[in-house]
Amino acid sequence: MMDSTGNERMSVLLSKYIEWAFMVTQEEVDIRRKSYVSLGYFQSDESLSVFRAGSTAEGVDLLGSDRDTMVICKEIIVMYPDQCIPPNMAHKTILYARAADCRPGYVFLQLHQLQKREPVLCNALVRIKDSMFVSSDIFREQFVSGVRKQLGVKVESNGPACTQDTMAGDQQQDIALCFPWHSWPKEANEWITRTRLYGWPHQTLIDNIVHHGCHLVPVGDKCSENTFLQWRFSFATAERSLVHSFSHIQFKVYTLLKYYLKQIKGVLKETIGDDDILCSYFLKTILFHAIENSNQLFWQEKNLFYCFWFCFKILIALVKAGFCPSYFIPANNLFKRKVHGEHQQILLDVLSNYHQMKWMCLSVGNFIKPIWEQLCDSSVQAVLLNPKTTKTTAFEQDRQLMCHLQHIICIYKASFSNRSTFRKAINSFSTSQSESDELFTFTYAMPYLQSLATEQVYPEHMVATDNKTRYRSLRKCKHLMVTTASMGTELLNLATFHFLTGNFFKTLEMCEQVMKLASYYTRYIDLHPELRAVYSHLYHQFEHSSDRLKKMYTNKLSFSKKGLYLPHLCQEMLKGQTDMIIPPLPYALLLSFLCCHELGDTTGRDEALRLLIEVQSDDDQGGHRFWIVHTLLGICYQTLGDNHRTIRAYWDSAQSQADYQVWNPAIERIAVVYLCMYARQRLAVVYLCMYARQRLAVVYLRMYARQKSVQG
Repeated sequence: MMDSTGNERMSVLLSKYIEWAFMVTQEEVDIRRKSYVSLGYFQSDESLSVFRAGSTAEGVDLLGSDRDTMVICKEIIVMYPDQCIPPNMAHKTILYARAADCRPGYVFLQLHQLQKREPVLCNALVRIKDSMFVSSDIFREQFVSGVRKQLGVKVESNGPACTQDTMAGDQQQDIALCFPWHSWPKEANEWITRTRLYGWPHQTLIDNIVHHGCHLVPVGDKCSENTFLQWRFSFATAERSLVHSFSHIQFKVYTLLKYYLKQIKGVLKETIGDDDILCSYFLKTILFHAIENSNQLFWQEKNLFYCFWFCFKILIALVKAGFCPSYFIPANNLFKRKVHGEHQQILLDVLSNYHQMKWMCLSVGNFIKPIWEQLCDSSVQAVLLNPKTTKTTAFEQDRQLMCHLQHIICIYKASFSNRSTFRKAINSFSTSQSESDELFTFTYAMPYLQSLATEQVYPEHMVATDNKTRYRSLRKCKHLMVTTASMGTELLNLATFHFLTGNFFKTLEMCEQVMKLASYYTRYIDLHPELRAVYSHLYHQFEHSSDRLKKMYTNKLSFSKKGLYLPHLCQEMLKGQTDMIIPPLPYALLLSFLCCHELGDTTGRDEALRLLIEVQSDDDQGGHRFWIVHTLLGICYQTLGDNHRTIRAYWDSAQSQADYQVWNPAIERIAVVYLCMYARQRLAVVYLCMYARQRLAVVYLRMYARQKSVQG
């Protein structure tokens, strides 16, 4: 058993390990939070507001962490019947909150005033006597159906949200459509006036949380018999603000609690048959109560394990009592549905056994390698105790920046580039306080410049009647695209422009320039091992993160119907309802193949084809993750006139288990190839018949000539 000095030493070691293993240095957490806050800000518009919630938005990014998105209907307002409608809200749809026959924290929503007829709302209205109420079940299922139809991927109803599993990114995302409540619910008034002996959360934060209100999400109380009309209060915005106010040690405890839950889920599944009997939301609630009811001086690095143990003891006490009070509405027992009876006793036994293990409780589980095993490893200890160099700190920040720039470009570029968001970017840029702020705003501004180039300038070139007009429009288009192409593999967008304008040598040059970088793309948060090696040279060569990232940024490419794309992809662009996503290496190889083909370079063309064949089975960029990769190979074979290999490649594309298969026109492509083959065969028969007729006519003429000669 360790003495107090040993406990403090191991706590410090544990603190360093959490930073190292889970990428939660203060700088990395700040970057992660800024990324999600800015993403919500730029995605919001006049009618819909987007709020990023869940673990990742709070700053934790463990394997399997949830990425929650709340889409808030700004044209619909919820209030109590005894509240006056503010003049600035009179033009909006008003819903009255009525008491629901279930646990505190749920309400019925009665329609008071309908303005704009939103189908998803109107179709969910149910008449109860003389009033109209909004059914949470109908509303949610309509939304899930709409998302499934729009995205073309498998989505399922999950609580108040629809859950999307993506093969390409190995990430689960929850999206919920909800209503805003601009005031504070009466059921949570106690939270405002609660006695707080230790000053957390501070009054300014409390006032800010109350001012921004909460939301109503479409899910009923699963402990009640009839959930059809029930809507649940969501305090996600308040919870994110509270987590963001944690000290860094408190945040590490939060990370450790989430890690530990993942480690013991297997045991819970085996012993109870339900690994969701404990969820991360319960642990977050416990941490809120723990911080609020303890001295801030307790939360120090040397006490990290004690802080974790403090929360663990609270969890055991609450399980023993069978009551876990909601942080905002204490009368709401979060344990009511699952933690009772036999399951409650089994859970208590499991947790009590872990409690007796003390430090050794960190040796359980197999979700990832147990922490205790790592802490006892002398080589790991050496790494943790070795002071970080400036280079290591810079690398950790750049790695996080690159990860979130990739995420922003993939999500934001798809639909949100317009003049309004460009103005937001300019305003944000003028008030940015760090290099990461500048990089994020730069990333949001670039799609608009690119769309400006393609939507307003390039069409002018298409109808240009003279060389001078054509040259001027091309120059403007290129200048607007040069800035957007400065980020690593984004250069391939500019290469596409040069290909479409017939500058095949320039296209080849750009493809060769980024080919190696394109091969480094990985779907994981961490960098490709070879890219790590490249970083060492970049660090000494460039002082600023932005300059280093321009040389190491690699990401999937996104093509929209309104932007520039290869004519070879017209079928995909016409069928898809979302942007076409293509991994960088296969696309660079396709461009190289097409350029070499146009230039008559058979050696370069065959080499590009060979490499494209190899990349079909690549773990990160292969056809099992992106069906379009098989299609690109089919396009190459079709260009060469190899119909049988073309059909095989398109068939592989159609059979791929990758996402968005519903937007894949591979079967239509196969039909076109067969139709062309049939047409060629028919044409060959026609030509053969014509040739035979011509030959027969010649024979007859010669016979006729001989007869005339004999008669003469």
